[in-house]
Amino acid sequence: MPEITCEHGHKQSIGTDAWVATLTLDQMRYARDQMAEKIKAAEALPRRTIWRVCNGSICVGNYREEDFEKAANHLLRIFKEPFMAEAAEYVAKPYGTEVFRRQLPSIEIERVTQHEYDTEWFPAKTV
Repeated sequence: MPEITCEHGHKQSIGTDAWVATLTLDQMRYARDQMAEKIKAAEALPRRTIWRVCNGSICVGNYREEDFEKAANHLLRIFKEPFMAEAAEYVAKPYGTEVFRRQLPSIEIERVTQHEYDTEWFPAKTV
């Protein structure tokens, strides 16, 4: 979130829209051009993998690219109980296999830019 400083040195965080409203037309053009360059550079970087452990439509864990084994262990911990319940239901009254699959925990893959990986998914922890 942008931060503004008054003439007395006091700082205040403001939303992006409020910050943009304080800019002159030249400042907005400059900011637009700078952001376009940063976006282009970020999109040119290699993409990273995020392993997402999901239970139905809910994601219950996100794991870094190198932590695929942790993601697999998480999936194994949560898989058996829902599988046993769903399998018993399926045997009793068969239904679509795609519906069956969607009811079970799974690992989904998200591919993101390095910038998104570092800032949105796994930001550095601040003390």
